[in-house]
Amino acid sequence: MHIRYTLLPIFLLATLSNAIAKESCGIHAAGLLASSKTKELATLFANPSEVLGPLQRMAESLGKVTGIQEATTARFAQHTRISIQAKDLPDSYTYQGYWINAHSESIGPLQFHIASAPESDCRLLALHVDTAK
Repeated sequence: MHIRYTLLPIFLLATLSNAIAKESCGIHAAGLLASSKTKELATLFANPSEVLGPLQRMAESLGKVTGIQEATTARFAQHTRISIQAKDLPDSYTYQGYWINAHSESIGPLQFHIASAPESDCRLLALHVDTAK
């Protein structure tokens, strides 16, 4: 009987840890930007030193970001886009895409469109911030 009560908390902790570990690349990247962890976010790109400055300016311009939530469709019919992308990225490329809705205290509703390299854990190719036009 005691073994059952001992194993149950271990099982629950393992399940919770597994759920946290499976956070999508898009949510992870948006969370880093929202938390102004731009150095850590830059390391997800192949060219961290080149994207760090633009990422820091983007984080500053967004201010406090709340309501981060993964989405399955584009948020705006028409939008304005600010982009940061890996060096020498061609006009057309294959990627794993994520749409992340959020709210910026400076801009209002926005959507992150995050492109990661296919078959990678989270190697970013591009990070776009879309706002209503």
